[in-house]
Amino acid sequence: MTRTLGPELTAMAAELALGVLDGAERAEALRLVLADPDFAAEVKEWQDCLDPLGEDFAEVPPPNVWSAIEAKLDSEPKTAALAAVRFWRTTAALTTALAACLAGVVLFNSGALSQAEPSPAAVPARVAIAQLAGADGTLLAARLDSASGQITIRPMSLPETSLVPELWIIPDDGVPRSLGLISANGITDVRLSARLRPLVVEGAILAVSLETPQGAPHTAPSSTPIATGKISVI
Repeated sequence: MTRTLGPELTAMAAELALGVLDGAERAEALRLVLADPDFAAEVKEWQDCLDPLGEDFAEVPPPNVWSAIEAKLDSEPKTAALAAVRFWRTTAALTTALAACLAGVVLFNSGALSQAEPSPAAVPARVAIAQLAGADGTLLAARLDSASGQITIRPMSLPETSLVPELWIIPDDGVPRSLGLISANGITDVRLSARLRPLVVEGAILAVSLETPQGAPHTAPSSTPIATGKISVI
């Protein structure tokens, strides 16, 4: 499938799939997942390509690797040090991914390089988002519109099953409340009731479980959620 993504958006899709984006860049990437089907498809292709890479590796780097690198960079200005760590994390991950995945090389001509990116003025100043992730590679992106009381959620990777995904909000009291069933394919707009709207705030957890469609919305999940994510205001 031919897409019109420029090289910067393609790189952003790869970085989102790799999990190296944070802060405003991660928020922008998640907004694009919801707003741009081509970008969402690019992220999904990277995830499909990257997921098998870890299957043959039982070991992971020691947890103090990056903290040790950051300590070595203490003599540099803080901004430069963090930028250097970020650069090497991204470069190392992308190098491995590209070597494994890019059997066909993507070439960008001068027209693609000059493609205009969306104007920053068109991006909302602050938005509530959540990335719901599971240990098996399950991934969903969600955005909350507090003005309309609506959650827009897009599955990016869900397990194949005869059950259906159900969305939950888990506030500070730890009790899940159902927000209803969502589609396993495409975008679902979930309208929050007046009773549930006050629970969907920054720091609360969104979760997705797999349920039977009968009896939905259910009073509690029937099993451990396949994906969870904390709501963040960016």
